[in-house]
Amino acid sequence: MWADLAEITDPGDFIRERRVDLGWTQAALSKSSGVPQAEISRIENGRIDARWSTMRRLFEALADDAPPRRRTR
Repeated sequence: MWADLAEITDPGDFIRERRVDLGWTQAALSKSSGVPQAEISRIENGRIDARWSTMRRLFEALADDAPPRRRTR
């Protein structure tokens, strides 16, 4: 998994493509990851350089195609 992440050149595009492949909205990814929807939008559009902890939560949520979980925060 880490080798695959090292090859990602644009994390925002990767997140958007994976989210769409799963059929998720930004709101669904927000519920699954605990990252606010507005922040997901900014990441996908390249308007923010997210912290590693935020990116990790998004990648973990997108690594599984289970239904979105409730937000834990």
